[in-house]
Amino acid sequence: MYFDALTLTAVADELRETLVGGRVQRVLLVGPLSIGLEVYARGRRHQLIASADPQHARVNLVQARLTRGVDHDSPLLLLLRKYVLGGVVRAVEQPALERIIVLSIVKRPESRNRNAPPTDADAEQREQFDAPLPTDEAAAEDAELLEALHNRPAAPDLLHCDLIIEPQDRRSNIILVDDNNLILDSIKRVTPRMSSRVILPRHVYEVPPPQEKRDPRQATAAGIEALCAEKTGDLAKGLVATYAGVSPQAAREIVFRALGRPAARCDEPLPFYTVAARLRELYTDPPAPSVAGDPTAPTAFAPYQLTHLPAATPQPGISAALEQFYRAREAVSGHSQRRGAIQQQFNAARTRLSRRRDQIAGELAKAQELETLRWEGEMIFAFLHEVRPGQASLTVEERTISLDPRRNAVDQAQERFKAYDKAKSAIAGLPERLTTADAQLAGLDELASMLELADSYDQIEQIAFEAEELGYLREHPDPTTARRKRRAPKVRPLHLVSSAGFDIYIGRSARQNEEVTFRIGRPDDLWVHVRTIHGAHVIVRSGGREIPEPTLAEAAGLAAYFSQARNEAAVDVDICRRALVRKVPNGPPGLVTYRAERTLRIAPQAPTISITERHG
Repeated sequence: MYFDALTLTAVADELRETLVGGRVQRVLLVGPLSIGLEVYARGRRHQLIASADPQHARVNLVQARLTRGVDHDSPLLLLLRKYVLGGVVRAVEQPALERIIVLSIVKRPESRNRNAPPTDADAEQREQFDAPLPTDEAAAEDAELLEALHNRPAAPDLLHCDLIIEPQDRRSNIILVDDNNLILDSIKRVTPRMSSRVILPRHVYEVPPPQEKRDPRQATAAGIEALCAEKTGDLAKGLVATYAGVSPQAAREIVFRALGRPAARCDEPLPFYTVAARLRELYTDPPAPSVAGDPTAPTAFAPYQLTHLPAATPQPGISAALEQFYRAREAVSGHSQRRGAIQQQFNAARTRLSRRRDQIAGELAKAQELETLRWEGEMIFAFLHEVRPGQASLTVEERTISLDPRRNAVDQAQERFKAYDKAKSAIAGLPERLTTADAQLAGLDELASMLELADSYDQIEQIAFEAEELGYLREHPDPTTARRKRRAPKVRPLHLVSSAGFDIYIGRSARQNEEVTFRIGRPDDLWVHVRTIHGAHVIVRSGGREIPEPTLAEAAGLAAYFSQARNEAAVDVDICRRALVRKVPNGPPGLVTYRAERTLRIAPQAPTISITERHG
């Protein structure tokens, strides 16, 4: 899907209407290649996301408050805090027909403490701090700053910078440039070996070279006719190759509007004037954003009404269209890079633990051979009177004992006893070690299943932290965080309220499962878990009341949903009193045994409007 120049033009117009004159309240890294800004303007907060991800490159406003998606502070983020946080957006610019948007920001060198987030050594808390809205006095000062800047553009007592966003697929980047047009830093650094257009700190920022193409806003019938004389094959491809800022989707839309079909050849008879008129209209008419396809999983977006695609629905703004389109994709692949890195480590850890477990099991199997050594030694002594010099074997109880005919039978018996005593001490504790290895594998499998179900960055980090704490992961994959002691993310068990008003607690990691069952749960509460499958521990707080069957069904459906069986049609779910649940001795967190359970067969059920989430 192309985030083309026409889309970016609509975004730029929207940002001018909403952000210019506003103050940047928060800056954060939403993902490894994405940043977020919260800008207070015109009496409300606006959330801006910009991504340089090759698959999701874009810039747009979103409704939900942005959250941190990276566990460490990058050099770019530190510079954004210095130059952008607390600054005022003075302008939003876009070079004509280019996929480049520039946010010009001005800031006083001295921070106004009454309006800025509190100074705190903990950067994570500072990012999550809900900054107070600017007072009327602060808003007036911001207006004075912009007016003074208008009268004195080169004010030396102010910090000027440009935040340049280039949503250009695999070449996408986010670049911070100072007032001297020198690059401060970028979300992707581009070296001379990688490209002739270098993007490195202290280098001069250069706009990508313009394409030698025609302006679609000045398209004429003669120009379309000349195009068809030069090109052969598909007309839409000819429009993309000839006119600047025209994406394949826009070209198909133009052809459809002109001919009533999305495909045509350059060598067929064509209404050149109509094609040129539709091309000009697409690039000069006011935006009319739309998305095509299923509203829950749109297949395309555009800043114009998509007529060549089925089921296209209008949207209130281009950001609304973009948010709907990318939300569906990121819900599937959200934090996939971080999740995938942890999963790879889990796989390596499982291989390591399985190898160790097999080694212990192999050593334990040798215990049977040791018993054979002891028995053979005893039998040789017991039947010593039957052993003749040079005898090669002794048969006892239909079992044959091999003998060395060149050696004394007594020496051979004593040798067997010595080997038995030596090996017996070596295998002491093997059964306990095998039990521990099995428990470790079960605990790792539980964490791996929870990782698959995690739907937020903090949940993923919670699981990674627990895995490190339990020794499954040797070190954090991010070298920045590996050098300092990490703290567990502050993620609480999910707290829901059933349709009948009963509190339901759901663990979404091993430690949370332990917390839900043994700290939150009371002896008379009900404990719910999917039978023989890794998943969430669920507690239904009774409060001394009888829990009705509909609430049990809701809790069982939630336990099935937050388990490995989420996509099954129906699942067996066990329910018992919390007092009948016991920790596995010396086992990892979250592994339990239970008894006197009843079983419900029920379909997985996601939280609905009748089962509400409670915070705090």
